Amino acid sequence: MVEVVLDLRVKPEGCTDHPIVRLNKMLKEARSKKDVKIILYANLVDLPPRVIEIIAKKNKLKVESIESGNGEVKAILSLD
Repeated sequence: MVEVVLDLRVKPEGCTDHPIVRLNKMLKEARSKKDVKIILYANLVDLPPRVIEIIAKKNKLKVESIESGNGEVKAILSLD
């Protein structure tokens, strides 16, 4: 199984994309791999758990777990 880590907590210099837009772009790339597990880190204000669940469903991904605390969220997604 391939693990892909997506860390959206820090905005890259010069990047104007919202974390949701960046997540959708990254998920499309990650889904091209077979048998992939995606570990997502994000700020809670940018990507609340419910938004992550909706985006995962839209991209045919299964939410294995979502943890939140200290203003951050960690989600583990896999191909459905």
